[in-house]
Amino acid sequence: MRKHADARQVRVRLCYAGATVRLTVTDDGKGFHPGGTNGGYGLTGMRDRVSQVGGTVEVASVPGRGTEVSADVPG
Repeated sequence: MRKHADARQVRVRLCYAGATVRLTVTDDGKGFHPGGTNGGYGLTGMRDRVSQVGGTVEVASVPGRGTEVSADVPG
């Protein structure tokens, strides 16, 4: 995230909730439009790998306001 986000701070959280493990990475970088594509494979590859183990990925971002990426997988 730091390479693309131009972030000053990044927070990584790992939480266990019942039968689910959630990894959340939040930054204070430049953000982006989550529905747009830039030709890269980063988020697409992450979604593909997480779905292979029955999980999901959520992305919340606003240009100029940072990004939060969460991955939930069965624990």
